[in-house]
Amino acid sequence: MYTSELLALRTTQTAADYILLLTDEPKPHHIVTGGAISHVNHSIPSVLLVQRAAHERSYPNEWEIPGGHVDPGESILESLSREIYEETNLVVTKVLCEFEGFQYWSTKYEEGESDLVDSTLTVCTLQLNFCVLVSDTSAIKLDPNEHQQYAWCTSETLEQFKMTPTMRQVVRNALDSLGSFLSTLQIN
Repeated sequence: MYTSELLALRTTQTAADYILLLTDEPKPHHIVTGGAISHVNHSIPSVLLVQRAAHERSYPNEWEIPGGHVDPGESILESLSREIYEETNLVVTKVLCEFEGFQYWSTKYEEGESDLVDSTLTVCTLQLNFCVLVSDTSAIKLDPNEHQQYAWCTSETLEQFKMTPTMRQVVRNALDSLGSFLSTLQIN
């Protein structure tokens, strides 16, 4: 898990600010956020997963944590809250922690006026991941253009969900981070 000072920085830091600070190559073209929505009132950590729509060009029907791109001028944590709300109708009340992100390459498709001018572009994206609490988990309402169903996942049920190996590791890291967080609550 990352420090609380770094989490405080994310409240004002934009994607452009973040990219400027990176020293490793390749630098990402885009920053996206992922939100591991948790039930902290349960003794066993669980994370909300959403299943991508069947018509999605990339990874149709696969499970993931909610999230998406950081808009220009938007802070990283503003993006996180906005994306979670847009995808699930849930309002973030607290960001518990940041945990390990990942970088990936993807192909972006741009539609032209005809099939002859469609183009593709390969871009590098960095996903920053956070564990969050929301106000009311019973208020889940998915956007059918993006996701078709949701489920709560624990360490014991993780393997039953179809997802990329990278996303499986993200969910595993989220559950571990939440487990650590819950154990500190029980100690204090």
